[in-house]
Amino acid sequence: MPNRTEPSTIPADPVCTDCGTALVEPFGWCGNCRAAYCFGCGRSHFCSPGCPVNGCLAGLCVRAVEDGRISERWGLPDDGPISPPDLHILGGDDD
Repeated sequence: MPNRTEPSTIPADPVCTDCGTALVEPFGWCGNCRAAYCFGCGRSHFCSPGCPVNGCLAGLCVRAVEDGRISERWGLPDDGPISPPDLHILGGDDD
């Protein structure tokens, strides 16, 4: 089984799989899907449609990436960075 904290598993130029935002650390990483997420999308991520039916919690499989390392803690922190789409929803982005 691969060591999930190895930096080589993290893409060099990560982009959020859901919203397409270019990511800078910290960002979320789902080792099951091998996919990067902004914190906003990562908190609502399910690996498959069967996850909620099976009792999985949204975002629990996503861990934070910081300083090139994947966190040992499962799930993303509630007080982490807000993604650009979330800033727009909160009125923090002037269009």
